Amino acid sequence: MDTVAIVELLTILGIGVLTPGPNSLTCFAHSGIYGPKSNIKLIAGMCIGFVIVELSVGLAVNVLKDNTLAMTVLHYIGMAFLAVMVIAMFRIDPKGLQSEHIEAALGVKTGICMQFANGKEWAFVVIIMSSFIEPLGGGISGILTIISITLSVCLAAMIGWTFLGSRLHGVFSDERKGPMIFKVCGSLLFLLGIALFARGPVLA
Repeated sequence: MDTVAIVELLTILGIGVLTPGPNSLTCFAHSGIYGPKSNIKLIAGMCIGFVIVELSVGLAVNVLKDNTLAMTVLHYIGMAFLAVMVIAMFRIDPKGLQSEHIEAALGVKTGICMQFANGKEWAFVVIIMSSFIEPLGGGISGILTIISITLSVCLAAMIGWTFLGSRLHGVFSDERKGPMIFKVCGSLLFLLGIALFARGPVLA
């Protein structure tokens, strides 16, 4: 197993979990209304959906790994999703983060369904799977290694966002501080995108 690849993967995941996305924003807004315990079912659903998305993309990448064109296309699809998230970070309206917009407690089904509409997640999953399956063991072994690492990191992050939500929500939704925070996050994602673009797709 490639130690450098693990460090690179953890770096990408670190940027991913520190920059707010649909999962993290929902976790801290939801816990702000219904309390941290209310996020147990929501996060469980997020984990289930996340594993489904990662496993599906991982299996697709594993089948196409010897197809140079397909791997290149997959890499740049991930880059396109990432570019959309960068633009979204710069354009997000803090007023839309008001927790009262959540009208009822969210559960497992919502957590699962959210993953299939999460552009940020698709960007990171496509890029990670197309880049790290082979360095982390190849085939099913590589896929399961990536899933175990990413799921552990993301679960810890969602729990962290849940318990910090009540403190951070006012900062993120502030009309002055909010836009600045999201622009910083957008800049981090942009720099990550530049680095991944310069690296190019990982080809067999």
